[in-house]
Amino acid sequence: MSATRSGEPIVADRNATSIVREFDFPRRTVFEMFTDPKKAAKWFGSPAGAITVLFELDPRPGGTLRIQDRWPGQPVHETSGTVLEVVEPERFAFRSTTALEEGAIPFEALQTVMLEEISPRRTRVVVVVKVLSAGSVPGGVEALLQGFQGGWGETFDKLEKELR
Repeated sequence: MSATRSGEPIVADRNATSIVREFDFPRRTVFEMFTDPKKAAKWFGSPAGAITVLFELDPRPGGTLRIQDRWPGQPVHETSGTVLEVVEPERFAFRSTTALEEGAIPFEALQTVMLEEISPRRTRVVVVVKVLSAGSVPGGVEALLQGFQGGWGETFDKLEKELR
């Protein structure tokens, strides 16, 4: 397996969490997977078991991110956001808003993806997620942070497959 995982917390904020993974690919290649809309559409977004209905990404500051997904027999679930920062090939940050069900108060998060070159063919990706508001999510911030841990873990698994 070329990806490694780390559960070591790197943030001290109780409203934030970090997810770390290493990939046996050059940093620029991994960065392009996050910022090229056609590449990102293949792996970024929908959790396991859901079907991506729509993926839009304008990867520049002020650009938009919009993901619609659906689980079988359920209504479409949408995440929308604004790209805040793109520093090639080392940072990609966006603010996202999601309502888990129709009529729910959406939660909001700041998500920062940082890419570190370990060697010319190995990259460490650190995602820091800070929950800005918990909306009407049962369990509040703690539940959201656990969800982001699992969601980014799945996302990294999909990225690893797509890189191969």
